[in-house]
Amino acid sequence: MIVAHVGPPPRRIGGPPGYLHQLQAGASTDPQPRHDVRFPPADGTRPARPPSPPIGLLTRVRRKLFGPKFYRPTVSELSRAGGLVDRMLRGIAADITAESDESLVRAVADADVIFTHEPFSAEIALARKRPDQQVWMMCHGVTPIALYAVWSWGVPEAEWQSLVGYPDVRTWTDWELDVWARVDRLILPCPEAGESFRTIDPRFEPVLEGASFVLSGAAAPPPSNDGRHPIVRVDGTRVGLYLGSAEPYRGFDALAAAVETLPANLNLSIAVAGPHPGKVPTHPLFRALGRVEDVAGLLASVDFLVNVNRFNLFDLSTIEATQAGKPLLLHAVGGNRAFDRLGAGCVMLNDLRPITIATGLMRLATLDEQSMHALGGKSRACWEQQLTPRHMWDRHLELYDQGALAAGRTAKQP
Repeated sequence: MIVAHVGPPPRRIGGPPGYLHQLQAGASTDPQPRHDVRFPPADGTRPARPPSPPIGLLTRVRRKLFGPKFYRPTVSELSRAGGLVDRMLRGIAADITAESDESLVRAVADADVIFTHEPFSAEIALARKRPDQQVWMMCHGVTPIALYAVWSWGVPEAEWQSLVGYPDVRTWTDWELDVWARVDRLILPCPEAGESFRTIDPRFEPVLEGASFVLSGAAAPPPSNDGRHPIVRVDGTRVGLYLGSAEPYRGFDALAAAVETLPANLNLSIAVAGPHPGKVPTHPLFRALGRVEDVAGLLASVDFLVNVNRFNLFDLSTIEATQAGKPLLLHAVGGNRAFDRLGAGCVMLNDLRPITIATGLMRLATLDEQSMHALGGKSRACWEQQLTPRHMWDRHLELYDQGALAAGRTAKQP
């Protein structure tokens, strides 16, 4: 069976390009794959862009349509039907489909399965496909796209519940639901990953009931230099790592509120990688690192990972932390619960109240070295046994087997 992935060129960033990069890495270890799997063409001339949709494209489209980042729309502008939100979503759609068009044209030409990675290209594929072709779609978003755009760019300080009723958010969520329902196969990394969509809009529930699941995998590049990242550390201080953006779904504000309740003399520091240092509160326990390129070296230099997402799919950074053999402090939501189920070394947080997060931080700050080592060992074993790129590739092949069987085709035997 010919399976053609539709998307931007694979490269080591977030979103679909990063996912395709890891899947292609897994495929490179298989000398005789039993399906003809094709990836978007590489683009060595295009400069690297920020993480892929919706995060990177959201930033690019926002600046293109509405000016510099200090501009803040009013609630009336955001809540007007056919207004700023609609313009932003149309801009995002245009940018995404432009990046994916070359691979889509190739897929429509001769693929049995047109494998898309977001609903904009999936909608076009559904319109262009032949009757004998199928359109599959992998979900990479953590919330419906329209809510993500308004929440992240428009009013990040708002509760998401107040935003889902905006007219354009409703309209575009209706559109997204329709695409989800029309693709031949909807794919998520794990059953837990659909939790945010069910929570935000119960209408996603019946669509998710028919979804397929393919657990992600990843491998960080070798660390640069001596494999360590320079972090200010006092002897005996344990270092936790917040690795991600300051997008509201990430819950950094909840972490900051929890840190305010901790004693300043606690033998703990929290490295914050990703957010601009100006967005990190001044506090004795915080170490603002800004953007970090050498993630592997950074992970080698800390003692545990902190993930306090409000919503969660199945984070690449958490997979990389298991590869590094780190204990994980995780909010028990979405794909974070899958890491616990898979046997990684997890300390789970039942909610994001300051007292709950602070208790988890204090536990990992004071846990004895033997117990920390045991948690880290569980994480590393989880990665080695289930979360490498080759594992992800093999699980993709199993999914293609299912598709071939349903279509009456026979997989090529190695």
